[in-house]
Amino acid sequence: MTCVGMTFLILACAVPQPKIFYPFFVLVFYALSVIPMILAKRLSTGSETNPKTEFALFLTAGMVLSAFALPIVLAHSGVITWVACALTLISNTVNYLTMLGYAMKDSEFDAPYGGMF
Repeated sequence: MTCVGMTFLILACAVPQPKIFYPFFVLVFYALSVIPMILAKRLSTGSETNPKTEFALFLTAGMVLSAFALPIVLAHSGVITWVACALTLISNTVNYLTMLGYAMKDSEFDAPYGGMF
């Protein structure tokens, strides 16, 4: 599924106006959005909720929201077209749903919140 999302992201950069690569900046949010949860998973003990996990969820939600807001702000300011914005939002949706599906899949250890959490 990630291949489909990345295809939409490449199309966002190529189709409306050639050589406009600003939609690729959402890749930074893709990479950074998983780091807080990985660190919280390593630092927390047990399956109970704690402030570290809650803060990691807050940071992750902020990065996901920023990934959706960036193309809208760029389109509103006229840097990219609205078609590129729509393709980037589709890409974000597909990629973040893929990450969520991977995080929530059942692990062999029967973790209460899936494999990643």
